[in-house]
Amino acid sequence: MLCGLAATAAADPPRVEIRAQTRIALDEVRLIGVDQAEVRGQLVDARTGDGIAGQMIAIQVGSETARATTGPDGRFRVTVPVSPGPQPIDLAFRGGALIDGTRLRETTDPSRTQVVLTIDVEDAPGGLQVTVHATADDRPVPLAVALSLGPPDGPLAVLTHIAADTPYLVTRKAAGGPGTRKLRAEFAGDDTRQAATAERTVELTAASTTTIQLSSQRIAYEDSLVVSGKVVERSETGGGAPDGSVGGAGAKAPHGINEEGPPVARAAVTLASGDRRLAQGATGEDGSYRFRVEGEILGQGQWGLQVQADPGKPWIRPSRSPPEVVRVSAPQPVPVSYTIAAFLATACAAGGFFAARSKPWRKLRRPAPPAEMPVHGALDEPLDGGLVVAKPGLVSTLRRASDDGFAGAVRDAVRGRPVADASVRLVLGDVERAATTGADGGFAFEALAMGEWLAEVSAPGHVTETFAVSIPHRGELRGVRVDLVPVRERVFQLYRRAAEPILPEPRLWGVWSPRQIVDHVRAKRPTPALAELTDFVEEVYFSPRLAEQTVLPMASER
Repeated sequence: MLCGLAATAAADPPRVEIRAQTRIALDEVRLIGVDQAEVRGQLVDARTGDGIAGQMIAIQVGSETARATTGPDGRFRVTVPVSPGPQPIDLAFRGGALIDGTRLRETTDPSRTQVVLTIDVEDAPGGLQVTVHATADDRPVPLAVALSLGPPDGPLAVLTHIAADTPYLVTRKAAGGPGTRKLRAEFAGDDTRQAATAERTVELTAASTTTIQLSSQRIAYEDSLVVSGKVVERSETGGGAPDGSVGGAGAKAPHGINEEGPPVARAAVTLASGDRRLAQGATGEDGSYRFRVEGEILGQGQWGLQVQADPGKPWIRPSRSPPEVVRVSAPQPVPVSYTIAAFLATACAAGGFFAARSKPWRKLRRPAPPAEMPVHGALDEPLDGGLVVAKPGLVSTLRRASDDGFAGAVRDAVRGRPVADASVRLVLGDVERAATTGADGGFAFEALAMGEWLAEVSAPGHVTETFAVSIPHRGELRGVRVDLVPVRERVFQLYRRAAEPILPEPRLWGVWSPRQIVDHVRAKRPTPALAELTDFVEEVYFSPRLAEQTVLPMASER
């Protein structure tokens, strides 16, 4: 697969630019003479906070201009002539090939002491502990600052007024729940000190709780077991296990639903027994899930079952349910009556076939059900897309090919969800037919000409699939399923070659979530090339923007 992607890249290499966003921080403007002021600041990456070296900063104080070059840590310093009193200051960075420009405009009075605010944040039960530090002339000063909170791209509201160097707990309730927020500390200034502002983006996280309930503790080999439960956010004010399980390892969660936190919708849930993955799916809008497992799949004996939940949101931590034990009885011999019933069923089917030859069943028959949903989602399993044909009935297989229709549904190969607004194109010579899937992912074509049609199915954020459709057919092309692999999942599979050797054990690739894998690789202080690759994968996989198929050749090359 990697070689195929490399060949595609060589034939038509796309160009994808990922530009760094920047921010200028003004540290200090102070008088160092009668009419001279020293301006100090820093150019940083707006996302990581790291300094950017070797860049030119244009500085204008009042009518005087100057230029400075950033050092290894992104900091710069320059001396500028100034007039007495408040001065407008303008700091500008023009940007570069892969770096966006930025600008900062403020009014400052060099005759007053410059105040520098910094915000320290630590995780705490129920939220975040925030401490604002204030310094003037590199010495701590006791100041009262206003602390504001709000969404990263929206207006901020004043949360409280606190004293510098005094910890303050920002609860998840006060922040409006878990998620990414922006903090701002502001000092209004006084007769001797200038106004100051500091901002920081923080993330309030929440644990999750996964419950599990079995339809029975003992089932027959020929029966099925129903496993159900719910995934909800969990308050941490009362402590809890670090992995998000209820009460830590070995503890038993109540089978009832925990109503303390809101439900976690569309969380990926996996039913496992030891190292075996038995089923996968996603929670509903109410956070509930439901699996059905046949006793034959489990096998005779006693088995421990556990459900692992990955909310798919960086601010809600994964969790797993407490284990439950089910016992599967030994298989029973097939009674003779079953054999006789099978013989009679075969005879009835044959009689139905001969009766159908003389009656118009075609208009009255019900459409074939969609093909069985895919079971993908584990990181250690290959992701394959393409056409999955339906299983025609017994009567259809005995008749000659006469069906000229093509119908089914387009599904996400990982989550198994319908893909709406997907494009389905059929081409036969100069003839082209097209359709767009509805909310249920369904599409249908009728009265197709005889021949080998070339089908192409595409959707934003997914890998395009092409395959052949032979008309006429015996019913296998009604109720088909077309699996489309998300581009971000394909990129993460390519990332495995670089990231798996960094994990403590190779088997953890199929156990850890993508967020755990990326964070572990970054924590190991990788080489610059691997760090850059990890940033690229993180941008593609976790970004709210849909990744286009054009990033695949670049992902393969990296």
